Amino acid sequence: MKKFDISSIVISKLRDVYSLKLKKHTSAKSKTNSSALVIRQSGVSVYTVGGKEYTADAENILFLPANTEYELDIERYGICTVIEFDAEGLCDNIAPHSFYLPENKEIAKKALNLAHFWSLKGPAYYSKCLSEIYGIITRISEESSFNSTLAGKYGLIHRSVKYIETNYSDPDLYTPQLARMSGIGETYYRNIFLAVFNTPPTKYIQQYRVDKAKELLVNSELSVDEIAAKVGFANSSYFCKVFKTLSGYTPSEFAARGRKMG
Repeated sequence: MKKFDISSIVISKLRDVYSLKLKKHTSAKSKTNSSALVIRQSGVSVYTVGGKEYTADAENILFLPANTEYELDIERYGICTVIEFDAEGLCDNIAPHSFYLPENKEIAKKALNLAHFWSLKGPAYYSKCLSEIYGIITRISEESSFNSTLAGKYGLIHRSVKYIETNYSDPDLYTPQLARMSGIGETYYRNIFLAVFNTPPTKYIQQYRVDKAKELLVNSELSVDEIAAKVGFANSSYFCKVFKTLSGYTPSEFAARGRKMG
């Protein structure tokens, strides 16, 4: 299936713009008459289409094509803005699409203001709203395109990488914790990390710890047990195994070799 490009949308008619405060545990079955953007300022909505779930929340904007039959479940109370429009430039049988945008606050605010402006029906409101919607679509396209680049992907995990560099000595440093810190799912976090560093987060942490251990082996009088604990390994036997795998030497061999070369 051809990848959906939201920037290719041409709006032939703007149908409605409205904001709702959806309560938790609300559920419904319905069908879209026109295409729609679902932008949540807060709360969580889950749309099930053909057995697949699509989430709309403060970090995920959802596009629903026209004539989509869905089941809606509200998992968390919050405010939701819906923009309904007839669209051209879409391929046939297009599926719903979720745009992961962790910095979504500005778009959500624009959508909320747009709904208010639409409800007032002031002078030239239609042209004004249409212009604003294209601005929102452009921003979604730009943000999602950037997030697909290596720089964008690194931006998503930057905080957790810095956390690893500061807290590598913590033996309880695991991927789920780092994913939560980045505000994304564990599988998605692991995939982004692999794309950016060409290694999974667990291996990255091990390598970082081994590199720190190398410094201590050459520049300190600490024992292997002390160094293992200092760089975050739960026990020295596992530390020695990992060190040998990644460096080709045992810690003692590396220390002797480093001091001789120094």
